[in-house]
Amino acid sequence: MAYLLTLTAITFFLALSINLTSAAHAGFHVQYPWATRGANPKTRPEIERYNPFCGEIVHNPGKYARRSRTFLSFSGHPGDIVTALYTRQRVPRKKDDFPLIILQDVPIQPSGQLCLNVTIPFETEENEMGVMYFEARDPSTGNVQHHCVDVKMVDMEALPEEHPAMCAANNETLIPMPDEYL
Repeated sequence: MAYLLTLTAITFFLALSINLTSAAHAGFHVQYPWATRGANPKTRPEIERYNPFCGEIVHNPGKYARRSRTFLSFSGHPGDIVTALYTRQRVPRKKDDFPLIILQDVPIQPSGQLCLNVTIPFETEENEMGVMYFEARDPSTGNVQHHCVDVKMVDMEALPEEHPAMCAANNETLIPMPDEYL
């Protein structure tokens, strides 16, 4: 009987750890453009609706190239699917407030990195401020995590080859970023 109880307890804890692992799946980090918003503080579900959808603004908008080739850089769980959207609204309240598609359903590489050359596929104005929405989705569980970044569209060049800390060759390794970029 004690053997059966022990086996049941081990099975329960293994099942619990599998659920915890899958719950953490679909986590990711936006390496570029640099974060301008922090995560919402943990709150009780009944007051969650008072938290901003995109999190608290902690920095001014970062500059982002509006007309020339630039890049987006992520690190996360291999196989998760990344989508990037844009809005001119400064205070988006839900995902549907991001009508402009930058990229959609691109998988994170087996290395855990994804660095993409991007040219914004829609018209923007010089000094236009907006918000980019990044989403990572685990295709097997449907778990989703999102993050927002405030951007100011400018005429500049930011090429992935000039930022090796965020876009290593073939997404194979991640070179640690200097503290001033964190």
